[in-house]
Amino acid sequence: MKVMPNINLSPSEYYSIFQNEETHGGEGIISRGSRPNTLYKIFFNGRKELCPMPENKQRKILEIYQKGLEYCVTPLATLSLNGEMVGYEMTRDGNDVDLESLKELPREEMIAILRRAKIALEYFASKDITYGDVTESNILINRQTGAVKFCDIDNMRVGEYPIDIKGFSLSKYYSKTGVIDRKADAYMHNLLTIRKLHYREEVYDTEILRDLNKGIYPTKFKLAARPIFKSMTTPETFQGEYAIQYIKR
Repeated sequence: MKVMPNINLSPSEYYSIFQNEETHGGEGIISRGSRPNTLYKIFFNGRKELCPMPENKQRKILEIYQKGLEYCVTPLATLSLNGEMVGYEMTRDGNDVDLESLKELPREEMIAILRRAKIALEYFASKDITYGDVTESNILINRQTGAVKFCDIDNMRVGEYPIDIKGFSLSKYYSKTGVIDRKADAYMHNLLTIRKLHYREEVYDTEILRDLNKGIYPTKFKLAARPIFKSMTTPETFQGEYAIQYIKR
């Protein structure tokens, strides 16, 4: 078993990280690491106070490090302050941009990205991992190679360690099925696919599901996709099939 390195931060190093933050989320901040091509993720609690990294996330990051996963950012080291784990270091590629920032992609390029994201999710499933929050902001595309990878890796289900935060659509799925499994990834990927390939403007998942409930199905999909779209209105009947395979060219 590989021993994951740890970086001991001094109090001054710890607080200077907050001066260099790139992204501020609900759980913590993302900041440039002290080494080239790395990022730090540092956690805080609901009151925005600095706190140790939750134990469930610690265990997942260690598992991901052991597995050496593809199709996602790579954890490199844990970060500690005064003997407590407060975050982790991960890889950063300056050529990566998130899908959310790519507003005017040609249709064929979007289809290719969605297909690659499906491959990544199926790979995760083969490793007993469910990504869960399959959304534009969590999918990175390399501008040079076109490769797709996922970020926010500490939130996904890894073996027995569950997802920490479920977004609105994933929570609704869970309320109907009682599980977050590989089918959940296909369900979320289908919502993303419909949103990106059918609607001209950004829409909420609730609007997509409202249209599906009315029998208003996305165009430019083969008829074989209709049962998938219909079953998505009742997640407990959803069989985990990806709609992207039925896209018309």
